[in-house]
Amino acid sequence: MPMYTVTTNKPMAIAKRQELARVIMNIHCGLTHAPKTFVNVVYSQNVSLQNGIAINVLGNVRKGRTPEMNGQLTKDMHEGVASFLNISLNLVELSLFEVNASWVMEGGNILPEPGEEDDCEWLQEESGA
Repeated sequence: MPMYTVTTNKPMAIAKRQELARVIMNIHCGLTHAPKTFVNVVYSQNVSLQNGIAINVLGNVRKGRTPEMNGQLTKDMHEGVASFLNISLNLVELSLFEVNASWVMEGGNILPEPGEEDDCEWLQEESGA
């Protein structure tokens, strides 16, 4: 968690998918300060997208951040994906869906609420802090 599902209307080379995943991770973690190990990106290719859209990104993110932060995350992610792919913003469809942290497990552990990562014992042990 977060889980970003990237759907494209054309195939994307593995190296480009890997780099896009890094772009998504860096934008998400740069703004939310979530651990990089939390970010997951999955791809679906050759899907017919509506209205001439070239790429759809659906981000399932932990609930509990401010509307302003989610708005900034949406804006930065939208612009970052378009810039990386060198396409117009109107060819990128992006939306965030909030999920309660208590509904998600990472490595068998329930995720902490946003902002509570430093108080999470299992996460601190995992990172060696």
